[in-house]
Amino acid sequence: MSRETCPYLDTIHRKQLDFDFEHCCSITLQSTPHIYGCLVCGKFFLGRGSKTPAFVHSVEESHCVFVHLSTGRFYCLPDNYEVVNNPSLRDIRNALNPRFTVEQVNVLEESSSLSRDLFGRRYLPGFVGMNNLKKTDGINAVVQALAHVRPLRDFFLRLSTETNNSTQYSHLALSFGEVLRKVWSHERFKSTVDPHEFLQAVSVASQKRFRIGRQTEASEFLAWLLHNLHLGVGGKNKNSNTNRRKRGKSSVIHEIFQGRVEITNRQRRSHVESVEVEEDDREGSDHEEAGDDPKRTREELDSDMLDETTISSQFLQLTLDIPEKPLFKDDDGGLVIPQEPLVSVLRKFDGLTFSDALHLQKNATNNGVLKRRYRLTHLPPYLILHLARFKRNVFDALEKNPTIVAFPVKNLDLSSYVFDESVELKQSSKQKKKRRTNSKIPKSTEDVMSMSMKEMKEFLISHNRKNVANGTEKDPSTILQSCLDIVQSLHQSNLTDVLSHKYDLVANICHDSPAEVGREGKRNPLEEGSYRCHVQHTASRQWYEMQDLHVRETMPQLIGISESYLLIFERKG
Repeated sequence: MSRETCPYLDTIHRKQLDFDFEHCCSITLQSTPHIYGCLVCGKFFLGRGSKTPAFVHSVEESHCVFVHLSTGRFYCLPDNYEVVNNPSLRDIRNALNPRFTVEQVNVLEESSSLSRDLFGRRYLPGFVGMNNLKKTDGINAVVQALAHVRPLRDFFLRLSTETNNSTQYSHLALSFGEVLRKVWSHERFKSTVDPHEFLQAVSVASQKRFRIGRQTEASEFLAWLLHNLHLGVGGKNKNSNTNRRKRGKSSVIHEIFQGRVEITNRQRRSHVESVEVEEDDREGSDHEEAGDDPKRTREELDSDMLDETTISSQFLQLTLDIPEKPLFKDDDGGLVIPQEPLVSVLRKFDGLTFSDALHLQKNATNNGVLKRRYRLTHLPPYLILHLARFKRNVFDALEKNPTIVAFPVKNLDLSSYVFDESVELKQSSKQKKKRRTNSKIPKSTEDVMSMSMKEMKEFLISHNRKNVANGTEKDPSTILQSCLDIVQSLHQSNLTDVLSHKYDLVANICHDSPAEVGREGKRNPLEEGSYRCHVQHTASRQWYEMQDLHVRETMPQLIGISESYLLIFERKG
């Protein structure tokens, strides 16, 4: 039974509605798919049949209009009929479960118009505050940063919670998509977002490893979230047999964030006889023979005792080691906070430096890893850099490194850190072809217009357009347009090659600690600190700083000198 009108629609109190809370019954505390929200008082109840909490509430309180929180359908109780096709309820349905069309998703980057909530507060969709439910600021910062990774955002904005998707995707993926749709919605009843549903899904999926009331390390949560989102949207596990047969990316998460690195380990041989080298008293004297060099002999013996093994691995984020802070104080008695450029921190991945891997040698004997070298062979479209600030000392106490890592907001060049042999071969072949045909390629539109018809046909034939040059339709305008298209594509490909290893900053997550944290080990810097996130509005080029419910404008000069913890860069090419 359904009707288009209902005499109780004027009793709806929209300012009392908040659909961000966990969808569970306020009487029985059950969380089932059949939860209804009262549109008069905003409370959630189970069922709509006789003797159910929703039915009893409608009789006792005379609250008659309810909405099904999963399907968005409206009912009138206790008469138990559905209200359909009523335009006055459209805003409630959009606030409950925002939907985005393909056209709306495509214009999000260009939109700069402000929206207004029911309380008259203006907000910019995509740049809204998220409520801190007790030590959840790290999770909020990670969600705010991922909400501005464009391909990831577009995928989850188009993701619906219909019946077919509820079985295809995990509950965590659906909850994450729901949070992103609320963050980017322009029809919110309030200008903030409460991630109750998402945090409950995270707590269940992580077996309470990440939960409300416990401060988390943002890098660990980000790695866990990306892996579980990869599995939740249909990605294959690394150890599964089906994934070994298939090559390439298996989910949108790996298409966006996954790169490849080549790791070279220098290991001590399993069975090496000890060789004693006697000290030579003549070392450095005039009587020393040229062929007897004990230093060189020791180096040769050490190199003979080491084996190198190279493996290729995938990564979703790169961990960078920050130089240690100085032990001594300055002249005024304060601690010196050093600054390091990002280029010096990236020296770990220059493909030449062997760094110590002592953390891998705790349980190793003669077969332990001594040195390790990293070579990046493929960079993803979106690169995540993790600046390792937290570590435990010998007393098992957590310490934070306050070193400031200065980085550029625009045009981060990583071409010197990529060692892809296939790309180098392609580039060398392209350079040879360019040298052979450089004189025949026009450099601009004017050069094409000045060419004769014979030169245009030769140009088309040299670029595999023989069918156009020798076609039946010998229209000069068709040949001219084909030449112009080829010149334009050549210039675009050259520009893409130049920008393929240049990155712009998308999001920056910082960790701030109070001034008294860390003195004499009185407090934990992770527990007492807080996270904040910097993101940019593409249309206005304005940077915003978001920390829980607070959203304010900031300058890009302040971003590069903050205590950054996680950096997300976007490839320009």
